[in-house]
Amino acid sequence: MSIERHSRARQIELGRSLTSRRKIYLDMRFWIIARDTALGVRTEPAARKLLHHLRRGVANGCLICPISASMFIELMKQPYSPGRRIGTAQLIDELSLGISMIPSRIVMGTEIHSFLLRAKGDTELYPMQELIWTKVAYVLGDIYPSLAEFSPAEELTIQKSFFDYLWAHSLSDMVKTMGDNIPPADGFAELSRETNEKNAEHRNELRSFAQTYDIELRGAIEIAGDVAADAVHQLAEKEARRELRATPEERANSVNMCRNLLYHAFKKPQTKDALRCLHIGTSLHAAMRWDKDRKFKPNDYYDFEHATAALGYCDSFLTEGPLHDLVTRPQVNLEAVNGCRVFSDVEAAADYVRQLSSAG
Repeated sequence: MSIERHSRARQIELGRSLTSRRKIYLDMRFWIIARDTALGVRTEPAARKLLHHLRRGVANGCLICPISASMFIELMKQPYSPGRRIGTAQLIDELSLGISMIPSRIVMGTEIHSFLLRAKGDTELYPMQELIWTKVAYVLGDIYPSLAEFSPAEELTIQKSFFDYLWAHSLSDMVKTMGDNIPPADGFAELSRETNEKNAEHRNELRSFAQTYDIELRGAIEIAGDVAADAVHQLAEKEARRELRATPEERANSVNMCRNLLYHAFKKPQTKDALRCLHIGTSLHAAMRWDKDRKFKPNDYYDFEHATAALGYCDSFLTEGPLHDLVTRPQVNLEAVNGCRVFSDVEAAADYVRQLSSAG
């Protein structure tokens, strides 16, 4: 078994173990509320109820609060202290049980791969819920050493041992190992500035939300086409049972073909369910552009990553008011994608989590 198949087997096993648990996704605002409550900094009844019911639900096996790559990156921006990054990591370990969603780019790739297989008539596929969960050490993607000085068998043995060693690591272990390091700049300040300038330049061209969605979809598919072309190439290699090398012209043709395929597939309503990452991301950006007086802020990119993870594959999303408003607008209605309930009010969130935690 290759290291890639070993990793996939661990993920499938993990995904199946989480089937009975409802997934509650907290954005950074709610993690801070819960952390400060756990540390005794916050004492208001609603926050205390929320933390109590989250803890009870996780302890009795009916809830889990997974994180994502964007949450990990936001966590690492907090000051390295018991009341901030260290305390947040400890509470995340408790409520997430060390579970994270795989990086969003890989979720999108997995969705596209499954979509293409179904288009070919292959129905014996793993459910997405068995493919998208991993342990926090792999929140940014799988890593394992490449050791050319060893034989292939020896290298594989070392890789598997290394993978399993990190699989057992907690988020607190990772935070302690990284110490008081400052994460690199994310570039979102410049990206938001450029986006706002371009949106202002073209704002008068927008005539409807549907048209705005279509514009954003075309832009998203420019990126997704490369991902789809990779999936097509992998499928071709699997059928040929050998490595295939595409010329630059063949690659360009494949990417264009995949872009056209994805765009026209979105004419069918069921594609929005199959390709959730694309649909949710497109909807969020379209909603922002259609609200012509609203400007992108650097932190919106993290918020959109949170929303995509939660709305696509979790049962509820606890977030801030403006994002709650954005995702639940009738034109957007992203709660309908996966039946994910969205809350920004702490009291309402606590009452909902109480109902879920009592189910166990």
